[in-house]
Amino acid sequence: MTTYFHMAVSRFAWMRAPLIAAVNGVAAGAGLSVVAFSDLAIAADTATFTSAYTQVGLTPDGSSSYFLSRILGTRRTMELFLTNRTLSAEAAAEWGLVNRIVPANSLTKEVGELAAQLARGPTLAFGGVKKLLQMAPNDSLESQMERETRMIVDMATSIDGKEGIRAFVEKRKPTFRGE
Repeated sequence: MTTYFHMAVSRFAWMRAPLIAAVNGVAAGAGLSVVAFSDLAIAADTATFTSAYTQVGLTPDGSSSYFLSRILGTRRTMELFLTNRTLSAEAAAEWGLVNRIVPANSLTKEVGELAAQLARGPTLAFGGVKKLLQMAPNDSLESQMERETRMIVDMATSIDGKEGIRAFVEKRKPTFRGE
C-alpha cells in the first residue's frame, strides 16, 4: 500500500504546479502527511491535526517524517509522533503547518480563489521554486547558489520569463502560458 502512496507523494512533490491542501475536519496519519507535502495549506477554523501513528503501534509513512521535520523542526515533529498531540487550526498555524485559517463555511471559496490565482501564474517558475526548496536542505550554500543560477537562467530564457520581463518593462500584467 505504501508503494503507491509514496509514488504519488513523489509526483506531487516534484510536479510543477503548486499543490494546495484544503483541510476541513481531522487531518490524521496519512492526512497529516498530505498537509505536510502540500505546497500551501489552508485550514478551516474547525480543523485539527494529529499523527496518530504511534497511537496504534505504527511508525509514520507518506513522507511525514521527511516534510514535517523540515516544516516544524525535529523537536515538534518528535512531539507529534511520540505523544499524538492534537493541534487545533490555530496551533497548526502558529507551528507553521498551515499558511492560514479561514471560516469553515468559506474554505472551498478561499481555496478555489487561491488555486485560480496560481493557475494564472508562471507555473514553470513555480516548479523551479519547488525544486529549489526541495534541494536546499541538502545542499551547501555554494551548491544551492549554483542551482539558483542555472534555474534563473532557464526561467529568463523561457517563454514565460521573457513575457514577465517584457510585461514589467511595459508596466502591464504578464500573461503566462506555463512554457
